[in-house]
Amino acid sequence: VSLAAWGAKVDPTSIVEKGELLLRGQTTQIVMTMKINHEAYQRVLKLRSWTQGKDKSLVSILSPAKEVGIASLRLGNQMWNFFPKTDQNVRVPTSVMLQSWMGSDFTNDDLMKLSSLSTDYTHRWIGLETLGKDKVNLIECYPKLNAPVVWGKIRYWARTLDNLPVKEEYYDEKGKLVRTLLLSRFKKMDDRVIPTIMKIKSVDAPKDETVVTYEKVVFDRKIEAHWFEKENLRISSQKSLNLSEGWSMKDLL
Repeated sequence: VSLAAWGAKVDPTSIVEKGELLLRGQTTQIVMTMKINHEAYQRVLKLRSWTQGKDKSLVSILSPAKEVGIASLRLGNQMWNFFPKTDQNVRVPTSVMLQSWMGSDFTNDDLMKLSSLSTDYTHRWIGLETLGKDKVNLIECYPKLNAPVVWGKIRYWARTLDNLPVKEEYYDEKGKLVRTLLLSRFKKMDDRVIPTIMKIKSVDAPKDETVVTYEKVVFDRKIEAHWFEKENLRISSQKSLNLSEGWSMKDLL
């Protein structure tokens, strides 16, 4: 198939939507390790997360001990953090969505997925490329008018095999590259193949990086509604070790 013919049949929005749905499912529950490798400091966090649809997500820290129970909740376009030491929910203003989450290279916006690449951006197919062993579609994503997004442009490389992303570049409103996200180690988790390692690097600090590794993922299990209620954030953070369908205690320790 010629490049022109391929481009004529490609629907870039559909590619982004399919990849996003594979990664998100109707619901997801994930146990992951976050390794922050900075020149100034190194630290490792173990996290558990729950998501439901595009507008509900909760992340709770399982370790280290001094930070167990710290949790972040997203409902729609709003976000709160819960800190066990002060026993308080703290609203996170939209003005700090680009700030670091827990000293990592991931932002509040990344962790909570406050913006959706399929919903909040328009998409333009650029061409076919090869990254490593993968044939990929390169798609440029531009924010829709009045969309709650923080990036001026995102370049998105998705495998032709299954529409899953392998690389993303984030640009500010002036067109300057700010950071790069690499997705790798594609393997079966629960009922589907997904990338299980995500490495993010900032242009301004090239020696720093944060690597997230998925240890276990389950998709499309029922999550009780109270997990995503702000009033129950304290309880949800304390119960982050609670088991639910598809889990054993060894997954969480």
